[in-house]
Amino acid sequence: MKKSILKLVEKKILNKKNQDKIWSYPDFNDLPFDSVTKALSLLNQKGTIKRIQKGYYFLPQKTILGLVSHDDMDLVFKKLAKKDVFYCVSGINGYNKIGLTTQISNITTIASPIAMRSNDKIKFIQRNKPTSGTEIERIVLDALNDIENIPGTYPEKALLKIKEIIKSGKVNINDLGKSSLLETPRVRAIVGALGQELGMNKSLLTQLKLSLNPGTVYLLDIDSVLKFAKEWNIKRRSHEIPKRARTI
Repeated sequence: MKKSILKLVEKKILNKKNQDKIWSYPDFNDLPFDSVTKALSLLNQKGTIKRIQKGYYFLPQKTILGLVSHDDMDLVFKKLAKKDVFYCVSGINGYNKIGLTTQISNITTIASPIAMRSNDKIKFIQRNKPTSGTEIERIVLDALNDIENIPGTYPEKALLKIKEIIKSGKVNINDLGKSSLLETPRVRAIVGALGQELGMNKSLLTQLKLSLNPGTVYLLDIDSVLKFAKEWNIKRRSHEIPKRARTI
């Protein structure tokens, strides 16, 4: 290996703009692969960088408390980027990001089409890439699936916020409809009711309707803020409509 390649690799890693970065072989695609492999190995032996696991390295940051290790989330995002697949933060932290709740979780949920192993800090859920390819559409789909279990809010309020998101143009109702065809029946039912209210393409509405079992009833406390809930077999668990829904 030429010394010049070792110096190029080291210079790139030590650049102040890159000091929080996790490094892997694709970061040096402009250099010979074998030379990069050797350079990273030598820099690890010198203590300039530290090996996290095979093929991944980081530049340890020195503080008065000692060396700061890498961020597990950064490593996960690096691996997903390397696989060139869709992914986004969803779950409670995703719902917080789009304004459905003010709560946050110590466990980060990541939605992606591929299966990955969860740990005590990161939970992976297998989810399809949404039609638009945007994070917010994926988060909305997951929120509709979790509509009764989003902490710090209640179903009607969360659904009203989702309506606002759609009306603002951040999520396209037809894209949401197409994506929902690969989701659970109750998500399809909610999206169908939303679509009927918010101007979804009629042929897509028909496709959603035909995808559902006409005999299935979806017991969800959202009918008070969903104009066409009845047409999509969405019914309240209890007969009494809560005051909070009436005053929205």
